[in-house]
Amino acid sequence: MSVPTTKKRNFSILIILLLLIAIGYLGYFISKLNNLNHDISKEISGLIEENKEMNQILINEQVFSDSKNNDLKSNLKLMLQSYDSLEQSNTMVLDSIDIQRNKIQDLMNKVEKLNTKSKRNWREIYKLQKEAETLRGIMKGYIQTIDSLNTLNVNLSNTLTEKNKTLNKVNKQNEQFKEENQALQDKVAIGAVLQAGNINVSAIRIRSSGNQSETTRASKTNMIKTCCSLIENKLTPTGDKTIYIKVIDNNNTVLKSKEPIIIKTSTNENADMSAKRTINYQNETTDICVYYDILEPIGSGNFKVELYSEGYLIGKSSFALR
Repeated sequence: MSVPTTKKRNFSILIILLLLIAIGYLGYFISKLNNLNHDISKEISGLIEENKEMNQILINEQVFSDSKNNDLKSNLKLMLQSYDSLEQSNTMVLDSIDIQRNKIQDLMNKVEKLNTKSKRNWREIYKLQKEAETLRGIMKGYIQTIDSLNTLNVNLSNTLTEKNKTLNKVNKQNEQFKEENQALQDKVAIGAVLQAGNINVSAIRIRSSGNQSETTRASKTNMIKTCCSLIENKLTPTGDKTIYIKVIDNNNTVLKSKEPIIIKTSTNENADMSAKRTINYQNETTDICVYYDILEPIGSGNFKVELYSEGYLIGKSSFALR
């Protein structure tokens, strides 16, 4: 026998041995898979039997029926509507409500899928019922929380209303105090106004010699002289005071000065004056005279003279010319 023939035979023997080993391992593996498949089938059968037993128990104990299955769907729909109502009426728990609504919708989808099967899986429906009860409990918690918040809001609103009423009352009192204070200040201001007494008005003729004499003839009048006594008033602040006079002719026209004199009266109106004089007042009776120079010839008739200080009328008199 040659060497090549011997090598060929040895190689064939090695191949056969490897095939035998592979066949043996494959047989072992198939046997193991068969055993595992048998165990799984047995476990599935047990679960199926257990599920059947559970379904039968639930049916025998009247835990579930087709009507109760329909009640579960109705309850889920009502619960979803309740959650929608909570969402519309309160935004504080909006995110949590959305999560619960999605869970309810998921349960409803599961119930619908179970209903499409020819045979009821009451065990699974029972689990869904428990989940629904959990969601209902959560919803009750939301309702209690929202009711508490609403009660708190009502209390806060009532408190705020009372505080606003109190604030309005205080504001009204403050306004009243301001008005009373302003009225008091006005009275003090009026009380501090100078008053003129012993008012004497006369028409003055100035002769070519410079001498002055009183006259009753309009054609001879060159000046209107108004003298009075400013009465002692301790409420009046001391210092310079300007006394204004207004001369009004028979036509109710104000005799104006060369340079216009306009004051703001106590009634907030602008008024033309005829003449003015500033004195230093020291809270004691002071005699003064104010002169108005006639700019244009005046006619005969009755004339009025009004005296003003700080916008207030402090005295008046009249005279006549022929």
